[in-house]
Parts: sequence; C-alpha cells; structure tokens
Amino acid sequence: MSSAVSLALAGGLAVAGVAAGPATAAVAAPAVSAGGAGETPVGAQAWTRVSKKYPNHSYWNAAGDLRVGNEAGTEGLSRAYLRLDTTALAGATVSKATFRITNTGAASCTGRPVELWSVGAVSAKTTWNNQPAKAVRLATVTDAKGREGCAAGDLEFDATALVTEAAAKSRTSVTVGLFAANESDASAWKRFAPATAKLETTIGRPAPPVISSPEFPDASNGAPANTGKARTPGTFTFGTGGATNIEKIVYWSEFEPREVTVAPGASAVITPTGSGPHMLYAYSVDKAGRRSDQAVYHFWALGNGGVRDAAGDLNGDGLRDLWTLDPDGRLRFSAGRADGTFAAPVDGGASFAPGSRIAAGGDWGEDGYNDLLVLESVEGLGAKQLRLFPNNGLGSVRPHDGIVLSVIEDDPAQGNDHWSDAQDIADAGDLNGDGEPDLLVKQGAKLWAYTGSRSGYLDMNGAPVLVGDGGWDTVAVLVPGDTDGDGAADLWVRDDASGDLFAVKGAKDAAGQLDPRSWGTALRVKIGSGFGRAAYPTLVSAGDFDRDGLVDLSAVGADGKAVWFRATATGIDATPRPIG
Repeated sequence: MSSAVSLALAGGLAVAGVAAGPATAAVAAPAVSAGGAGETPVGAQAWTRVSKKYPNHSYWNAAGDLRVGNEAGTEGLSRAYLRLDTTALAGATVSKATFRITNTGAASCTGRPVELWSVGAVSAKTTWNNQPAKAVRLATVTDAKGREGCAAGDLEFDATALVTEAAAKSRTSVTVGLFAANESDASAWKRFAPATAKLETTIGRPAPPVISSPEFPDASNGAPANTGKARTPGTFTFGTGGATNIEKIVYWSEFEPREVTVAPGASAVITPTGSGPHMLYAYSVDKAGRRSDQAVYHFWALGNGGVRDAAGDLNGDGLRDLWTLDPDGRLRFSAGRADGTFAAPVDGGASFAPGSRIAAGGDWGEDGYNDLLVLESVEGLGAKQLRLFPNNGLGSVRPHDGIVLSVIEDDPAQGNDHWSDAQDIADAGDLNGDGEPDLLVKQGAKLWAYTGSRSGYLDMNGAPVLVGDGGWDTVAVLVPGDTDGDGAADLWVRDDASGDLFAVKGAKDAAGQLDPRSWGTALRVKIGSGFGRAAYPTLVSAGDFDRDGLVDLSAVGADGKAVWFRATATGIDATPRPIG
C-alpha cells in the first residue's frame, strides 16, 4: 500500500506591488499546504528567479510568473529556482516523486525542451551573479503550453532520484532549478506560475528483509541435504535488499515468538530448538517509522534420530542439569558441567505461584526432551493444578505452552485426582517400562504412583497405585532410579525432621515390572544425614552429577540457593557443593 504526499506552493498571495524588471516587489513566504493520505502537512517554502539583464537583482518570493529561457528584448535570459519542504518525508521509502508546475506562457506551441535540475541552496541573496551550482539533471520535458492553441497546463518532471535521496538522508528541503535546454534559442522560453508548483510523492513500504543462513539454508523447496541440527546455533543475516533508508529490522520465530531488533544488514545467532521445519519472520522499519511487508524464511533442522535425552539432561549435552525455583517463583536453569559443577543459573522462561512444586518429569511430548511438571495453587479454583510445560530443548519453557493434566475419573468421592490437595510431586522415571514417564504424588500421609500418558489423562493406562497410607506427610521422596543394578527402581526418603536420608529398594511384580507398593513395605536403609527440611526445604533432583557412576543428591536451601551433595561408596556426603 502506498500514499501520495503533495508538497505544494500555496497560492493566494498578497501582492504589495507589481512592476516589470527589477522593480517587482517581494511578498511574504507562502503558507504551508496540507499533505495527503494522513501525512504531516507539508508545503513549498520559497522560489526565486535570476535575470542576466539584471545580474544583481533578487526576485525572492516575487509575485508574477517565473521566467525560464531566453526571451530576448527587455527580459533576456532567465532561470528559475524553487525550494520545497521535505521534512515530512524524512526516512520514508519513496517509490516515485513528480514535480508539477503550470506552464502559463511559451514562445510558441512548438515543443522546446526545458530541464529540471537539483541545485544548491537559494535565499534572498540569490541573483544572476550569485547563483546556486547545478548538481544533477533530473528530467527533461519537451512541451509548450500557455498560448492560443496550446492552453496553459501542467508540465510534469520526474524528481524521484532527488526526493528518494532527500528522504533517505532526512533532509528538510530540496531545491530545484528550471533551465531552458538551449539558452540561446529565443523560441524556447517559458513562464511558470509559482503558486501551482507541487511535489507529489508516492510513499511505499520499505523493502522486506532478505534472510539467509549458511548453517540453515533456505528450505522453501524442501529440506536441504546440508542443513544443521536442532539445538545447534546458526548465523542468520538480515539483508536490506539494497534499501538505504532502513532504520532497523525486527525478527522472531515460531519457537521463540519474542521480537528481537537488529541493525540493517546485521546477523544474529539463533538456535532452533526442535527438529523439522521452522519459520523465521522479519520486517523492516524505515527511518520514517514505516513497516515493510513481512518476510518469512523457511529452514529445516535435523533431529537426533529419535533418541531421547538422558534423565535429567535438559539441554541435550548429555550432562545432568537442574531446574529450580527462586524465592519469587521464577524458574531457573542450571546447566551441568562434566566436572560435577554447574553453570550459573539463568532464566528458565516462566514464573509460578509461591509454594509451587516442580519436577523434571521426563519426555511427555515425544520430542526427546525432558519436560517440566508443576504442582501449583490456582487462584479461584480452590484446588491445586498439575501442569506440563514442554522443554524447548535448551532448558527453557514458555508460560503459554502449559498443558493442564487431568484424570478420566475425577469424582471427588472416589476419583483419581490425588494432586488437587497434594503437597509435592516427584519424577518417577519410567516405572512400568512402557516408554512413558511416570509420576509420584505425595497427598498428605499418602503416596501415589501414576502411570503417565501423553494423552494428558494420568489414569488412561490404569488407576494410580497407593504406595503407602501413613507417614508420607513427614518425609520427602525422590526416585534415583535403579541404584543397585537389580532392574527395579529404588526410592530415597528424607525424614523432614531429623534430616536423615534412607534408601528403599524396589521389587518387581509377577510380570517382571516394578511394583510401587514394594516401597511402602521395604526396609529403609540410612545413607546420609544432615538434610533436614528446615535447612533444605526442597530436594530437587537426583542424578550422577560428577559422572563417577554414583547417584548424587541436589537440593534448594532455605536461602533459595541450589546445592548438591556427592555420593560415595557408603552413602551421601553431607557437604553442600554450590551450583553455579
């Protein structure tokens, strides 16, 4: 879409006096006329002519016609100049500009060429002996009007080059000159009415960005053979398509909808989080604030062959990572290092209500990434809600991506929704070997085991199993996995008051699968102490942080800082090690 802007020399001038030649009186500068199509009102500012017969005389804003060419006789050779206001065009994308002025008189109806030039500045001091320098010839018109047989009418000159440059450089005005192509030809003179001069400018949208990437080439015709992998960074360049008046370029993607601004022609490092097709969107903004059409760049990211990330690996580098909540409920991501330490926590993309409980809950979305489970009180609901937040593959989630988990049988009297008034949740890994993540819910003195389902209903594959009824309200639980190599997942239980940590062996049922009820009756073996709830309100995760083959423990302290504890051959060392 484009709009026309009319910059016009206003008429209706009050004439103080009129006389031929040097006695012609000057009048006040014209009023500003309104622009078109919603643009800021603009107008011409001034005009003048110079006469070779009167080389030191100024005709600044004089009444009467502008004279151009050689009239011989008493008038002789003249040239005309006009200064036009282009303030409203600053930074705009100009697609066309036409200078119009009414030709009121000519030597004959036989066409003779007249030229429009860009020239230097003019003022009240402009005379034949003090003329502006010519710059660029903009256009030549061969026509004649203003005599019997060829009535007065407009001549049109293409001024696109001049106005485009002025807009790009945010110039407040341009000055043009009218010259006879042959100043010796006494049959080529013309006269023009200055009040009719107009600069009509078509404003277009700026050019859309031109996007390219060596790592992730264009995939609009299918996946390229040499494209990059998901979760690996690529350099994307945002070209201007040759436009010179672009102020900025704004881009976003379907996997990261937040708008980011870059300089025209600049590059940005972008990491596609998932495999398969992706789209990168961008638009340009010119210096006048006008926005271009939207550019869409299609590219493809290769996957990992369907291999899921290891338990606790939140960014795909094979190392154990952590999600924690800071005191304000903001999710924080700590990337694991190979030496057992962690990078400084960074923002995880979402915030949750105070008192929320979280768990890195395995791959619930079949994209190979370990996702986030959140048990959260919902204002006005009167019950807690269990939500799933897909991991973007780099340890971050988006609030609007949350999915509410539910049950088919939700009758309050006998339903399966045991998290509505629960105190905590824990990732249970894959308890039954069906390839889908499972979940523990601690509801008062009861502990429940849920078989996960990607349908979003946690009783789709069977009702929850009551691990035990009694005493679970005074402990915290974790599932570290199979710590003794017998093929059955074990349970860790922390006594909240004493701070003692116990290991509970899991046992298989007749079908060879873990029976979660075995945790409720098995002997508890003490493997550590000093982990009381007052000091460490939240046990966050279990995993082999230092890659020594033993499962370690992590927690969030009362100060909100995450720490981890190293496993030894005899248990868990109570010395806290900082994370990040």
